[in-house]
Amino acid sequence: MNDLVTVAYEPPGYTVQSLPPGEPAERMHLRQLIGIMLQRAKLGLAVGAVVFLVVIGAFALKTPAYTATGSMLVDTKGVNIATPQQANTPQADTDLVDTQVEMLRSHALAERVVRRLKLYNDPEFSPSARPQFFGLIHARQPIAQPTDRLVSAIADVTRRHLHVRRAEATYIVNVSFSASSPARAAQIANTYMDEFQRKQLDDKIAIVSRANGEIGASLEKMRADAERTEADVQRYKIAHGLMSADGATMAEQEVSTLNQQIAAAKAEHAEKAARLEAALGQLRSGGGGADVGAALGSDTIRELRKQEAELSVKLAQLKTDFKPEYPEVKRTQAQLDDIRAAIQSEINRILSNLRAEAQAAAGRESSLLASRGQAQGGLASNNEAMIGLVGLQQRADAAKGIYESYLTRAKQIAAESGLQQADASVNSAAAPPTEPSSPNMQLGVFLAFLAAVISAAAAVLIAEFWDKHLRSRLDVERELGVPFAGVLPDFRSVKPKNLRGPDAQPQEYLVNHPYSGFAEAFRNLRAFLTISTRGDNAKLIAVTSAVPREGKSLTSFCLARTLALSGSRVCLVDCDLRQRGVSKLIGQGDIGIVEVVQDKASLEQALVHDPKSDCFVLRATGKSIPYDLFSKPETDALFATLQERFDYVILDSPPILGVADARILAAKADRVLYLVQWNKTPIRAAQSATDILHECGANVAGALLTKVNVKDQARYGYGDSSDYYGYFKNYYIAAA
Repeated sequence: MNDLVTVAYEPPGYTVQSLPPGEPAERMHLRQLIGIMLQRAKLGLAVGAVVFLVVIGAFALKTPAYTATGSMLVDTKGVNIATPQQANTPQADTDLVDTQVEMLRSHALAERVVRRLKLYNDPEFSPSARPQFFGLIHARQPIAQPTDRLVSAIADVTRRHLHVRRAEATYIVNVSFSASSPARAAQIANTYMDEFQRKQLDDKIAIVSRANGEIGASLEKMRADAERTEADVQRYKIAHGLMSADGATMAEQEVSTLNQQIAAAKAEHAEKAARLEAALGQLRSGGGGADVGAALGSDTIRELRKQEAELSVKLAQLKTDFKPEYPEVKRTQAQLDDIRAAIQSEINRILSNLRAEAQAAAGRESSLLASRGQAQGGLASNNEAMIGLVGLQQRADAAKGIYESYLTRAKQIAAESGLQQADASVNSAAAPPTEPSSPNMQLGVFLAFLAAVISAAAAVLIAEFWDKHLRSRLDVERELGVPFAGVLPDFRSVKPKNLRGPDAQPQEYLVNHPYSGFAEAFRNLRAFLTISTRGDNAKLIAVTSAVPREGKSLTSFCLARTLALSGSRVCLVDCDLRQRGVSKLIGQGDIGIVEVVQDKASLEQALVHDPKSDCFVLRATGKSIPYDLFSKPETDALFATLQERFDYVILDSPPILGVADARILAAKADRVLYLVQWNKTPIRAAQSATDILHECGANVAGALLTKVNVKDQARYGYGDSSDYYGYFKNYYIAAA
């Protein structure tokens, strides 16, 4: 049935506002992006499938690894039965557990594991222990005494297989090791935990042994020094009569007792004087003694204050209800004044008592000071002898204290040397795993799918923007800077599915179905040419393109038929002397434009009448191609004659980029209709052809997108007339 694809055109007087090349006119919206993906779906699927298979293959070919996991419990209390004073030490913070984790990851511990299990002879960890270059280089013999450098290198490899982590906020540390063998993985994980405990014990025992040796060498010398200094002190006391009971002479004991009493008397005197001074200060501040501390603690004053408060409340209520001259108000006021006078009298009595107590304390202090003065006279002689004793006693005490401290520490070290234990214990041993931990095929499938999607999208976008083509009115006006003449559908995308016979040819379908969408596209092109005419003499129209196979000859022939069917006198001239596309459509002959220009035949003999549309065709004939045919004056005369006889003379010229004749014909024509194949012609080629047309002074009436697949074009959502093909399809089917 008949279909429609309309052709957009510019109204008279409209000037195309072309944008500079490369400057975006609008953002790409979602529909365009989806259209690009669908347009290049084959490329995206191919790239995505390859990437998916590569990633999956990499995962599948990876050697299976088994991970064995054990756990250790970190002792953060730091309890040691040899040092009972540490039993109440608070638990360490998380830094202690983190320290243990880092010690498990240390290079030194890895070296101990390597040496114990001889991993330097294991092909999995030592590359030199396995054949190289597909077996061309044999594996080395097992090593009995490895070098430190080799052990360090294998330790680095081993650490990459180790994973130590803390179990959330607990004191459990999980130790995991990955290897190609389940049993080997469990063995190395358990060895790591065992060596960690051994290393801690070895380090502690070494520290204790070193400390014990250093202290033992100095302990005997310290004991002798303590005994000697103590003997010197005793001899000095005997010589100077400084023997005493409980370490002090009688005079010293008397003075000491008096000093204690004097200190207590001074404290008491200071306290009572301070209380008195505070009370006097409060009186001077205008408080009336009501806030004196002693007064505040008096039961009498407390009871009077209570009565004062009750009378104050009662008086306030009476004053609210009665005038001040009311008898009950006066009586209550008098009672309140009496209570306040009694309070003040009690406060004065308390202040007098404070003065008496302060004077008594001062007298007692003076008496004790006089007694001490008498006792100090007898102590003076002993003090002269004590001067020498003090130095001897200090040396003796220092020597004894150092000796006792070292002796206590030596006992502790001796006890600790046999009672040391590691700061971590094995909570659960590692067992051989039953399933490999890697490769994780579920993760591999996810990563492969993700990589495939990303690579497919990247390939589509790179292909789209790397080799960009013209697809819409916006592309034509922005990239080429010429008016947009419209779109011509690809006949295969609009023809009915069951179309057979002569109607299956586009030029025949155009005539037999004049109300179809395909025919309507050429009528819109005719309307564009009619409206864009600058004068009555704009009859000579050249149809050209940038490169071959863009539908130029078919477009010229269908346009000529459309113009003729509308009542115009039309002549189509096949100027493509190489391809002769129009001549092939109308049928080959012996006489054409070459014979007319060379004056070998008349124009009437060369013109071929098309009975279906009533247009005339001047074919391209001849076995050879004449040199520079269109530059001759005879060709100009021929074109002038055709313009006199016909309303439209359409020149089917060769591609502009490859043939010089196209430039000559474009310059001679009144208007040039420039064809660009939709989604095919590269933008650079189209731009180069446009530049050439402008350079030769051609009047480019507009650019026309040809061979437009209306279904694919609608996916891009550019808003061209082909976008709305579905809206008008049934309309033109009914009219056909």
